[in-house]
Amino acid sequence: MTDVLIVTLGTSLQPIINCIRSLGPDRVVFLCSMETMTLIHTVREEVHIPDFSETRDVVVLQQRQRSSDSQEVCNEIDQLDRVYIRALNLFTELREQIPGCRLIADYTGGTKTMTIGLAMAAIDDGAVNVHLTGNDRFKGHTAVIGYSAPFAVSTAAIHARRLQDRELPALLKRHDYAAARQAVRRVQGYAEPDSGRLRGLRRLEALLVALDAWDCFDHRKAHDVLAQLEDRRLDQPLLFPLKRVIGSRLLLDRAANEQQWPKMKGHGLEAVEDLLRNAERRATQERYDDAVGRLYRALELTAQLLLKVAVTEKVGPEGIDTGRVNLNCLPDSIQLHWRELAATKAAGGQAQTIRIGLSDSYDLLADLDHPTGLEWKEQRKTIVSALETRNQSLFAHGFAPIGFAQWRSFSEKVIGFLGSAISRQREQKLLLGKVLPALHQFPTRLSDLIA
Repeated sequence: MTDVLIVTLGTSLQPIINCIRSLGPDRVVFLCSMETMTLIHTVREEVHIPDFSETRDVVVLQQRQRSSDSQEVCNEIDQLDRVYIRALNLFTELREQIPGCRLIADYTGGTKTMTIGLAMAAIDDGAVNVHLTGNDRFKGHTAVIGYSAPFAVSTAAIHARRLQDRELPALLKRHDYAAARQAVRRVQGYAEPDSGRLRGLRRLEALLVALDAWDCFDHRKAHDVLAQLEDRRLDQPLLFPLKRVIGSRLLLDRAANEQQWPKMKGHGLEAVEDLLRNAERRATQERYDDAVGRLYRALELTAQLLLKVAVTEKVGPEGIDTGRVNLNCLPDSIQLHWRELAATKAAGGQAQTIRIGLSDSYDLLADLDHPTGLEWKEQRKTIVSALETRNQSLFAHGFAPIGFAQWRSFSEKVIGFLGSAISRQREQKLLLGKVLPALHQFPTRLSDLIA
């Protein structure tokens, strides 16, 4: 690997000479002023610098030396932003010239603006090794005198603080857990091995992995990651609600049932609650097409789950599978109507089962006198009209984009209806003495996530 050392050059040359001699880089690039540029030859007389090219390896910052200088000449050595940008551009150029090289920035020499600009650029770049050449300062001396040597500067606390104060709050507010995880992984690279900071970052990364998996409906992975943390503080806010979501999902998911996913019993509509919270997260990200799609699925899933678990007294312990409704299990009072519908769908055949969609599912709930089905009958026109927003989108059957106004109108009509269905199921469990709190939204503050 080729080591490239970038140094800011001032009038104190011995620390720079000691730095080059100690590190023995394959190439040295000087960041200097017009005044100190002439001192480079003195440095080269004291220490060997391989393959040095003045036109390539000397970056001169502009400096107004006379009042007669052109107005186009600015004092770059006093402008922090200009030094910062020049340093960042230099890093990019060096990587293009020497792919795979290791960059080392030593900010010992030069003006305050030069040293701050190079150090800031190196820290923000994230892949540049930051060094300072010095020794224990003697009493009464502000400059480095005598023998000095370069030492690596730890930037771990800086990156951790930036992560905590700047990066994560914005990402968590948008529920961007994948990006938050990448940010945490990047900062882990600066932490000392076996340090408390590194352990905390690894735990935080695991939490973000779990939330990202949950956000993508990979409930099994989310559960396994949370369970492996073995942190009882996560039970009530995350692990137990997730296990109830899984329990709700298993009522319909045959594959997950066969794999015996860990679960907890709930009121049965936790999977719907999960979809509602997911839709809210997509809306926060202004992904309104996705948000509407999730609400549509939540509307469909509510009917499927209620037919499976909430009408067993009338149709038998197995409930009703909307993909294959056994007409023989329906009460005699409604069998004729549904057999006629089945015959119509079967083009006149004598079907014993029928596959039903969203509207038919709620109609069947109504025929079975379930409160949510009866509420559907009252709100049917309003909800069906709202569904046109989804039907005309590109994700369904059309090309119409969905913006905030369409999302708000659609969600106001659908969420209230679904909320009523969830409340009824929760109240039934409460009557049996089982308190099941609502499924809360994922944490949006770092303090909530790491508490």
